[in-house]
Amino acid sequence: MGLLLFFGAAAPVRTDKIDDRPDVVSLYNKGKRMMREGDWLEAARIFEELSGRYPDSRNLDLFVFNRAKADYYFGNYNKALAGFSNFLTRFPVSGYTAHALFFQGNIYYLRGDIDKAVKTYVRAYGRTGDLRLVNILEGALAAAVKNAGSVNLNPADFETLPPDKKCVLIKRLAEVLVERREVVVAKNLLSSCGEKLDLSSDDFYQARQTNDVLEVALVLPLSGELQSFGEDIYNGAVIAADFFRRETDRKVKLTSFDTKGDPVGAAQIIRNLANSSVDVVIGPLTSEEAAVASATLNCSNLPLLAPAATQAGLTLLSETSFQLSPNIELQGVQMADFAVLNLNADTAAIITPTSTDELRMSKAFADRFEQLGGKIMAVEYYRPRDKDFGKYIKDIKALSLGAHPDSVFFINEKGDTLDADGIPVNVDCLFLPGNASQLRLLLAQINFYNLNGAYLGSDGWGDDDIYRLGDDITKRAVFPSPFIEGKSSDENLKFSVAYDARYGKQPPRLAELGFDAMSLITRAVINAGTEREALTREIARVKDFEGVAGKVTFGEHRENIALPVFRVENGQPVFIGVGTPQLNNPSEEN
Repeated sequence: MGLLLFFGAAAPVRTDKIDDRPDVVSLYNKGKRMMREGDWLEAARIFEELSGRYPDSRNLDLFVFNRAKADYYFGNYNKALAGFSNFLTRFPVSGYTAHALFFQGNIYYLRGDIDKAVKTYVRAYGRTGDLRLVNILEGALAAAVKNAGSVNLNPADFETLPPDKKCVLIKRLAEVLVERREVVVAKNLLSSCGEKLDLSSDDFYQARQTNDVLEVALVLPLSGELQSFGEDIYNGAVIAADFFRRETDRKVKLTSFDTKGDPVGAAQIIRNLANSSVDVVIGPLTSEEAAVASATLNCSNLPLLAPAATQAGLTLLSETSFQLSPNIELQGVQMADFAVLNLNADTAAIITPTSTDELRMSKAFADRFEQLGGKIMAVEYYRPRDKDFGKYIKDIKALSLGAHPDSVFFINEKGDTLDADGIPVNVDCLFLPGNASQLRLLLAQINFYNLNGAYLGSDGWGDDDIYRLGDDITKRAVFPSPFIEGKSSDENLKFSVAYDARYGKQPPRLAELGFDAMSLITRAVINAGTEREALTREIARVKDFEGVAGKVTFGEHRENIALPVFRVENGQPVFIGVGTPQLNNPSEEN
């Protein structure tokens, strides 16, 4: 729960328990439960109701505060900002003013108003005596100053702070300012505490002078329709960079470049970076951008990690490109491997929608299955809008049974007569890529028409709508998916808490990919330094890296070939292993 748990520990006990009338306590507890369960809209409604029904309650400040907090977690930042402002106006001496200011600072930061965010964090810092919140605010301030495009701080911004807290904070921020080479600003702030800046003994400044700084360019859409996706990756990378700084005392500089989602613009940025001092690139976002970026690096030594692009073949365009998300075709390859190596399948049928990704998966499955010695007995294509799949299923059955007139009946082992549609037909396996809305209809109809075989799917199977169909329909299907994540690791929890403390929400998958990309880079730097060729070699060696978004193993062409495989069982996806394609020639092994 990230900041929710962290925040709960930092706030007074009264945040969770109130002393009030029984009906007030009951409704308040319900609102808190909705918050814990992530039902922010219902929580906001309940706290709004409490504020309206009990305006004379001694806990009114809590009702107003939690209403704003629910809006904040829901992502309704305009309403949350207004709610916290209302709270601060009405309850200026409440025990929660510092927390309200902290949330306001987060909103300003998310909007890109770093100057206002910093000043709001400073106000919150001055109003709290809670050590946990003090530490959170110090970290937020240091990170905000570190990653700001420009810094506008002066001693007057800290005048309202108690003297002891003021100088502790200024000293920490001065270190960050020196890292940014904002030496004059750092000197002015320290002088207000009666201290001088001794650059000769500043280890970090000396490191900058000797150029021992990791420079990472984040080439992402930071405006336009894809802005939120680019920002998610950037935010995840920022958290990883913070971890690297704290844990190693080494220095990293992040610089963002806005592609606006334009592949040509991405190529121009990458071309310029290839001849710059940048050590490594994270991005671009889309497969189209990543393809032209990779091609641009064909004659360059600049390493590039594409976190989210899934088109196959991107890394073939240069010797320094890496693909963090398993490509679409890999799903088909791994299901073909599973069919032959785990199920001992000799025959397979494919029923696929005509959408681009599923067609790529299906072709990859068919090519790999035949390479392994299997036979594709039928491939049926349906349109994404189709709802009746009977003709496709009947075609597969007809191919298996051979031509027969409609008058032919089949007598089963019980002596029942069945028409042709009811005749059971068995194939070793059925490859069924698609999305959940299509699969729900298709699976029921396959079952109805008595077409039997082991089900193999794609990442579209990872959906509650599929699990709820029941094992009699899903038949313990096996499917790969990079999107079903385990959240129990220490690293994931550590990342989630830091992300929530910084951005006020749980990290989405793209943020996890940004974190993993940056983590792979910093790990490589620790082992090999910042020289481009050494970085490329070190990253290429990565095997079984446990990232927060999933496992990473780079294959021969620097694409991630580690893809989690699941089985649908008892209404849940059950992890059964991480598949990787067989690297040897299968025909030589069989």
